Amino acid sequence: MIECRGVSFSYDGATPALDGIDLNIEDGEFFCILGGNGSGKSTFAKHLNALLQPDAGTVRVNGMDASDLELVYDIRSTAGMVFQNPDDQLVATLVEDDVAFGPENLGVESAQIAQRVREALKAVGLVGFERHETHALSGGQKQRVALAGVLAMEPRVLILDEASSMLDPRGRKGLMKACHALHERGMTIVMITHFMEEAAEADRVAVFQAGRVAMLGAPEEILTQADELARLNLDMPASCCLGRALRAKGVPICAQVREADMVADIAQAYAERSRTDIAGRPFASDPRIPDNVSSAIDSADALEPVIEISHLSYSYLLSARERRRWHKRSAVAGKSNKQALWGNDPSSPWALRDVSLTVRRGEFLGLAGHTGSGKSTLVQHLNGLIRPQEGSVYALGLDLANKKDAAAVKAKVGVVFQYPERQLFAETVAQDVAFGPHNLGLSQVEVARRVESSLARVGLDLATVGDKSPFELSGGQQRRVAFAGVLAMEPEVLVLDEPMAGLDPAARSDFLELIDRLHHGGLTVVMVSHSMDDLANCCDRIVVMNEGSVFAEGTPAQVFARADELKSIGLGVPAAQRMALALAEAGVPLRCGGLYTVESLADELVDLLIGRSDGPSNVADIAKSKTVAREEGC
Repeated sequence: MIECRGVSFSYDGATPALDGIDLNIEDGEFFCILGGNGSGKSTFAKHLNALLQPDAGTVRVNGMDASDLELVYDIRSTAGMVFQNPDDQLVATLVEDDVAFGPENLGVESAQIAQRVREALKAVGLVGFERHETHALSGGQKQRVALAGVLAMEPRVLILDEASSMLDPRGRKGLMKACHALHERGMTIVMITHFMEEAAEADRVAVFQAGRVAMLGAPEEILTQADELARLNLDMPASCCLGRALRAKGVPICAQVREADMVADIAQAYAERSRTDIAGRPFASDPRIPDNVSSAIDSADALEPVIEISHLSYSYLLSARERRRWHKRSAVAGKSNKQALWGNDPSSPWALRDVSLTVRRGEFLGLAGHTGSGKSTLVQHLNGLIRPQEGSVYALGLDLANKKDAAAVKAKVGVVFQYPERQLFAETVAQDVAFGPHNLGLSQVEVARRVESSLARVGLDLATVGDKSPFELSGGQQRRVAFAGVLAMEPEVLVLDEPMAGLDPAARSDFLELIDRLHHGGLTVVMVSHSMDDLANCCDRIVVMNEGSVFAEGTPAQVFARADELKSIGLGVPAAQRMALALAEAGVPLRCGGLYTVESLADELVDLLIGRSDGPSNVADIAKSKTVAREEGC
């Protein structure tokens, strides 16, 4: 279906973005592309439907030369592409008009267009959203509209450029389910992703580095090579990390790229040991009900509140009179439980509904929730970017319903949006970072001090980057400059709305470390994330949003103990906890009963699978020798 020979491309004529790519993608194949930020993945994808033309070499799509301008229309009809940021792709005011745009330009008859729009919206879980305005949708909902628009064109090739980066766990699962259904019907899928669990589902995986193909093969061949993946700024799937940790501890078991396979192998190993273990081991607890939840003491309760939200409601669609009618109607009928497969009730006009919560000084608060649950609307209330329609928001003792107070708070509650590099605008890095402090009326000396200090806090040197255009920097450096611009205001609270979206695993880890340092340096941090692992690893407390309301609140252990309830609203639990739950269901008697990490889960499984030796026994040595033998056949 796709044939690339010697494909090279440069944006500036000097630095190659692609450097001699030779790659075939078969008709009907599910092909995944991995790589660090700046490795050439998106540039390559844009060559597959003639958005870019190679400087050298050839790209053929279904036999058509992508460099032939007369074939561009046919190529783009054959290969449909979904971009990483949906705002780059949406063109119409209403959802149904946007989805219909592609088929209309292909000359499809009106009756058939209507049918295609219905089917495409059903495929992405947006039935009922036809007349919704695209600008009022959440980022994840916009991404699904963009996907529906491509599906309505009925291409033979679907190219997904990190299309899942803004989706919640249910949305990512829904996307993969849709991709598998299309793949089974014969569609060629080309998926660019930073989620290793998605790559594990592909037929083949290519890893890009500096515009070249560094690795190519089946997922089992590529995703188990820990050292090589780390060198390329990538991770292994969590299941492989668990398998590798078990092997390091002497358990004779192979790492598997799919969690279900890893769980099945461990359960089988436990069953085999149980048949030969006379003593056995009784089932002690279920990892979905942590032993420490009932006695957990939230020490943050004693901390000073910096933001207090009380009975906050907000609608982008309703006037004040219409909101009053809704409240009366809801009081009579009760709250609707209707919910779409991928997310919200399309008939609900509420972005926020009766939200009350407190942010305490010095804490790291996580905000989780399905796509469209109200997270971004909520965080824009925290520094007065949106003023309350109903209820109240107080930040640092100031009432944000008051215009003057809201203006004063903006300097003390800094907000970093999704894709923070899009907040950049000045000619130089130093000017961009200085913009906020200048607007505070500070002296030149104080502004200069803040610029240098804030850049240093994000790991950048003023002397090195200060005079450069922010748009000359790498994506990761741009994101750091945007962070520095917020930090230069010296806020007391830092609010982050999905700050790691689109980053490769290495850059993601660097940014989490940066945020952790800022938190330990005294900042109160509020972070929105769709990554349950990030929330579990970083946060003191988590608030879960559902349909515009607070669904759950507590420590990570308390919140993730409610695995079934989280699943019912489109969320999940951290990967290690997910595998622990699956192992418990498979009959493996885990004892910890807390919030697992890969390491703690591996430690407990070692006890179950080979036992521990405190004396001169060589059980562990025997197991390690078995591991070596097994690995040769893995």
